Amino acid sequence: MGDLILITGVTGFLATHVVGAALEAGYKVRGTVRDLSKGDSLSELYPSRKDQLELVEVKDLIHSDLTEAFKDVKAIIHTASPYVIQGIEDPEKQLLSPAIEGTLNVMRAARAASVQRVVITSSFAAVTLFDKGGPWRDYTYTEDDWNPATFEQANDASKPGAWIYSASKALAEKAAWNFAKENDIELVTMCPPMIYSKTIQKVTSKAKLNTSSATIYNLISKPAEMPDNRLPLFCDARDVAKAHVQALKTDGAVGHRVLLCGGSYTWQSATKLLLEQRPELKDRLPSLDNVEDETRTIARLDTTIAQRDLGIQFISFEQCLLDSVDQLLAMEKQW
Repeated sequence: MGDLILITGVTGFLATHVVGAALEAGYKVRGTVRDLSKGDSLSELYPSRKDQLELVEVKDLIHSDLTEAFKDVKAIIHTASPYVIQGIEDPEKQLLSPAIEGTLNVMRAARAASVQRVVITSSFAAVTLFDKGGPWRDYTYTEDDWNPATFEQANDASKPGAWIYSASKALAEKAAWNFAKENDIELVTMCPPMIYSKTIQKVTSKAKLNTSSATIYNLISKPAEMPDNRLPLFCDARDVAKAHVQALKTDGAVGHRVLLCGGSYTWQSATKLLLEQRPELKDRLPSLDNVEDETRTIARLDTTIAQRDLGIQFISFEQCLLDSVDQLLAMEKQW
């Protein structure tokens, strides 16, 4: 059996994919959950790998003593981070401190446990430059691009929730890099845009869908109008998960921010694709009547490190969408 690694927040949408990729790669996984009873569904997903998977309860990554959780761990994948974009009344309490201090507590525990390598799930939100158009510009983003938001700017409840969330991701990632450099920890951060895919989690109702899966389900639920094209760049969760695990095994990405992107899309193009590939869904899709095609230029992400050093061959949006829709339709029958 391979080395013992720790993955935070293992019941999350992306984290369940990361757990699966790590188990498949032969690692022994210790995963943190806020409530052990909620981890049962994850254990049930991998009955043949029970000897590789161990869950530990960590109620709060900010204040908890992580000593026991990190004992004998060789590497860490930190995926847990708050996702709040609506109803933000206290940005510092709801987003900024949990993201920054939670990350720093993980980094401090890694140092104390002599963990050499840490992989952190960051986001394109930490890369994008909103004042220059964000994803809507003729530009190729690289790992040298940073969301310039400051803590003081982000701690303002009058700002849009998505803007505050994006700032929290950038500030948490910057804190991790500063800590890693000061303490000689090998750090890799992953910066994907929107993450879609089939879900590994057990979903018992529409209300239990994660945000990105719910967005796709809404598309095939006869919405009154075409969804907004807010972030027209995506990566399949299976590729994001593989990148996290590959970063544990290879040295090429150490010290880098790894941009992950399978391409661009719009909901207009997604609707046309489904009409072509799944014509039986015609009556469930938004109408294309009087809907103009998106003509704004969409930015690109430099994914050289992901492809060259981590061996990622990105899943296309077509495959990602069709796989997701087919699974949602199958799950729908059980609700």
